[in-house]
Amino acid sequence: MPSQLNIKRALCSLSILVACSSYAASPARLEIQSAWPLSLPASGESAQHFVDELNATSDHSMRVKLYSAGKLVPAMQIFDAVREGTLDAGYTSPLYVAGRFPAVQLFGGVPFGPQPMDYLGWLYNGGGLKIWRDIYAKQGVMTIPCGLMDSESGGWYTFPINSMKDLDGKKIRFAGLAGEVMKKAGASVVLLSSGDIFPNLERGVIDGTEFSMPAIDADMGFEKAAKYYYVPGWHQPAAINELIINMKKWQSLSKTQQSLIETTCKETELWTVTSTSVANAQAIKKFEDAGVKVQPFPPKVLASFKKATDEVLAEQAKKDKDFDRVLKSLNDYRQKTALWSQHKAL
Repeated sequence: MPSQLNIKRALCSLSILVACSSYAASPARLEIQSAWPLSLPASGESAQHFVDELNATSDHSMRVKLYSAGKLVPAMQIFDAVREGTLDAGYTSPLYVAGRFPAVQLFGGVPFGPQPMDYLGWLYNGGGLKIWRDIYAKQGVMTIPCGLMDSESGGWYTFPINSMKDLDGKKIRFAGLAGEVMKKAGASVVLLSSGDIFPNLERGVIDGTEFSMPAIDADMGFEKAAKYYYVPGWHQPAAINELIINMKKWQSLSKTQQSLIETTCKETELWTVTSTSVANAQAIKKFEDAGVKVQPFPPKVLASFKKATDEVLAEQAKKDKDFDRVLKSLNDYRQKTALWSQHKAL
């Protein structure tokens, strides 16, 4: 007959098992805010796609709630909210914190930078992601590439661009590294939030603007305010959106949950870059039907942009050690792949 002590031990073990089972059955909860309206093509829709996929494939081990832009905090404050832990996670762009961490501009989109697949190659196989995470880890934030954006357009203008002289003194909305390039081109660079661009362009307060790819530009209605639309998007041949998570929150997740988030983000990258081609073509047709002149930049203008870009990157690398580290890593990867990139091009 079992002793009373053994019975107590058995009951104790059983209570521990029940407690563990209850814990395992409790899903991890994650609240995410997007930096963009969820209806916005590509960026906003990608945030929704990621959350829908994660909830569908987590087998009830996670419950993720997504908020649209501005619902909890302003878009530009997402990083700080995540860092402080008042927000679990954010779906955003590294360009939004470029003012404090200049190096991360190179993860959000590089003027005359790599094409989408080469961008991912550098991140996952060339050491780029490790450096990115090193920079954010100092802030108590985990970053996961979670959206691969196709090329943007070269922007909207109320005037034709035949030479660099045409940019002299013009007020143009540009940001980041490309904004510094436009300054070297003689333009007066204006910083505006997305909601302020159209009214300022329509009223003639600014003479031009870049924003995004055609499908997103169409959602903004720019074709009603400017009739010159230039391609290609030299300033951003590709871009990466990111999922940022408070580091303590990230570390509280199981390895399986972490892996599921990263895998779903990779699937979202594929979905994002393949989901906009038809919409972009339809947008171009819409612009042309509205009387917009869709045309390429003159070769000499692109060459001048490239020269100015090289100067800006060199200047930034001298100012910031992390920027220099990231730029060297990116350039090293591109140099290693350059010969094949040349041979595989039609």
